[in-house]
Amino acid sequence: MSDGRAHLVLDAVVAEAGGLTSAATHTILARPSRRGGGRSLDLDAAVECIADTGAHSVVLARPPWADPDTAALAGIAVLLGWEVVWLPAGLAEAGWAAALIAHWAAQADADDLVRRAQVAVGLAALPACRVPRRPWGCDAADVPALGAESLSRWCVRVWEPCAHCRAGGGAPGAPCARCRHEGVPA
Repeated sequence: MSDGRAHLVLDAVVAEAGGLTSAATHTILARPSRRGGGRSLDLDAAVECIADTGAHSVVLARPPWADPDTAALAGIAVLLGWEVVWLPAGLAEAGWAAALIAHWAAQADADDLVRRAQVAVGLAALPACRVPRRPWGCDAADVPALGAESLSRWCVRVWEPCAHCRAGGGAPGAPCARCRHEGVPA
């Protein structure tokens, strides 16, 4: 992607939770049915997808303890030198974050999008007394009560670098969206 726009890569379960379908701004990785009923991510397809989508790709993944079937997705991205944004562990909250980040992907360059995403996913970890909340989606996930555009402007202004990994960051007082360390200064 020569224009510096980010391309998102995420798995189908998170995309479905966020109401996302295929679009130019993101690629959804399917989970084929396996013998025994499991639906693990196809690692070969993940590597091929990540290698084909371009230099400004950002992988959105839930933490490995929340979704072990996609744990390798983030590892592959890191090995290929791509940005990984750790989504909230809860599926509904991860869907909200993915939908929000996909909305922003059409407007922001890759670095700006990653910073916005790091703040947005960190907001899910903050208590309701720090950020006004509202229900979202079928599961009524407890998410920040701000519209996408207002939240976007706010995320750009409040992003702080992580004191631990120095490459990530997020909302002050929230865990880093890259390394999950509780080191973003408040």
